[in-house]
Amino acid sequence: MYSQKVLEIFKNPINAGGLQGANGVAKVANEKFGDVVRIYLKVNDDKVIDVARFKAMGCVATIAVCNVLCDLVKGKTLDEALTVTAEDVVEVTGQLPEEKIALLPTIFEAFRDAVSDYYKRKEREEEKKNA
Repeated sequence: MYSQKVLEIFKNPINAGGLQGANGVAKVANEKFGDVVRIYLKVNDDKVIDVARFKAMGCVATIAVCNVLCDLVKGKTLDEALTVTAEDVVEVTGQLPEEKIALLPTIFEAFRDAVSDYYKRKEREEEKKNA
């Protein structure tokens, strides 16, 4: 069963939706569970995450965890954000059902891939400037 906190977050996922002008985007699918997660980041020139949003097709836990992860990384530098752990998320959501813990790596993979996408975009911009 889900905690009351998880259900509250699921019912009002304030970070859900796309993000115009995102400069870090990634999509990851979990074939075992059928969940699909897309993370959008808007990172400023100081490498601080100004906005983090998500779109997800998945269960209650997936939506809640994506929302909490977005909250936890906002305002952090990319390096700081990459240190956010599943334990940090569970501290906010409360305990998740054991079978849903297996979803966490997919969500964190999408976040790490969005950060990687940001760096790739920046690298391409620099190459264009120097060309």
